[in-house]
Amino acid sequence: MFKSLALLAALALATPSAFAQTAPAAPMAHQGRHKGPHKMKSPEQMAARRSQKMAQQLGLSPDQQSRLQAALLAERQGMTAVSPAPADRKALHQAMKANHAQYEAQVQAILTPAQRTQYTAMQQQKRTEMKAKRQQRTGLAPNN
Repeated sequence: MFKSLALLAALALATPSAFAQTAPAAPMAHQGRHKGPHKMKSPEQMAARRSQKMAQQLGLSPDQQSRLQAALLAERQGMTAVSPAPADRKALHQAMKANHAQYEAQVQAILTPAQRTQYTAMQQQKRTEMKAKRQQRTGLAPNN
């Protein structure tokens, strides 16, 4: 009887170590509303991706695309430079708004008049889509 109790106790103590993690943990991944985990991209990667997309949509020249990428990178770095947990939310909002206004001024200087018109239309369409998604999420009927 004693042998079987000792064997049972030894087995109980050894079992948790069999399930211990042996491989190193995977790098932290962000999982938001997207399906599956995705890694957070660096500001440089985000700026490059967004400038490529805008170059296709607006028909930018290589020079315009490189200048736009620099403006996007500056905006992203400006956003990350703001304290993530400020004491004054209003001050954070003002700082982010000023940073975005500076970015918009740079973009307007880079684009031709025809591209500016197209860019403004793209922004308006995106705002409309976001408003519709927000209303759908909250269960409100769209009111234009």
